[in-house]
Amino acid sequence: MNTPAAIAQLAAGILGSGWKAERSPWEVRGSLTAPETDEFTLHVDDLHHLVLEAALAGEIARFTGHPAQSSGEDLARAVAEAIRHYLSTLEDDETQGTALYQELNLGAHFSGADYSDPETPCHPSVTIAGGTCSFYIDEARVAQVVVELDWLTASGLRIWPGGVPVRITLDGGVVFSSTGTWVVELQHPEDGGDDSVWEYEIAAEDAPTEADARTVAAKRLLADLKSRDNADAWNGITIRSVRLADHPPTA
Repeated sequence: MNTPAAIAQLAAGILGSGWKAERSPWEVRGSLTAPETDEFTLHVDDLHHLVLEAALAGEIARFTGHPAQSSGEDLARAVAEAIRHYLSTLEDDETQGTALYQELNLGAHFSGADYSDPETPCHPSVTIAGGTCSFYIDEARVAQVVVELDWLTASGLRIWPGGVPVRITLDGGVVFSSTGTWVVELQHPEDGGDDSVWEYEIAAEDAPTEADARTVAAKRLLADLKSRDNADAWNGITIRSVRLADHPPTA
């Protein structure tokens, strides 16, 4: 019987070494995976069409006609060819990088609020690669932003194997970041120029908020002053600016 799972199994054999197929209960869905690629699924829609989807891009091919009335080998070859064509569009590194974030965003799933069950309210949310962010107003009229990253999809885990870097901005200012570098500039009030600005670079993973960056910079300044003979000359030095840069801290 030409179930989606059976066709996925045949397509994996056509695609070659490294590809494997998995089947869902009752074989109503089949999945195809290989190292360092997107994840593909097959299922039959309400019109009895066989639909091929990529986790990052959504539907990438549709095969008309009832699968049970078609040749399983022909369908498998068509599925394999559609996957190869899709992957060929991502071969160029620059194109792949652009396609990656665009397809992730285009594949976002939006959910509206549902308060039909008072015990388990469902707030408005957006889900991308299994990560969900909810933004809602609670009973105390507080604007709540809740990020949940415990349910990443298989493609999400491949994209972020070491955890998801997160940056949160409020009215244009970064209030939290787990990636990047805080650049903290300090200056003595009697120094009006830029030549003697004291600068520290602090990894965001060590100081996720601006307040944390300021605290770390103050501690480093204190340690540096203790090592100098003219520490008193630096009394009154203050933080002039704090900004977040994308580059890693320089050695």
